Amino acid sequence: MSPEENKALIHRLYGQGINRHDAAAAAAFYAADAKNHGRVVGRAGMQAVFEALFSTFPDFNYRIEESTAEGDRVVCKVTMTGTHLGQPTLPAAFSGMLKDVPPTGKPVQVLQFHSFRIRDGQIAEHAAVRDDLGMMFQLGLVKRPA
Repeated sequence: MSPEENKALIHRLYGQGINRHDAAAAAAFYAADAKNHGRVVGRAGMQAVFEALFSTFPDFNYRIEESTAEGDRVVCKVTMTGTHLGQPTLPAAFSGMLKDVPPTGKPVQVLQFHSFRIRDGQIAEHAAVRDDLGMMFQLGLVKRPA
């Protein structure tokens, strides 16, 4: 696939899967042996990740601010928004920071960068860098220094 086709695939992932809160549809964009943050989790593992996101932030949404594609790689700058109304169904979601944390009812807006590697029309690898500390500040779970 061309870089532009790879970029279009990632835009479809967000538009047709994640932002519709359809964990199975989002996971279908991933290869059977897909890696997430360096670990092989496959489609089933990615579906569990998406279910955890949606259970924690039922109004979860990504807005793609920028996307760049080169070769088999796509990188997106996104803004994640949502309201903390639940708990993750996967304890390791959000790096485990929200495990056993009661819902705060607070909205968040979090800057994230996602990197994807595409193989044969599917996502083979994903990794992200997120402003988790900023999210924890917004949720009131960490106090800002004076």
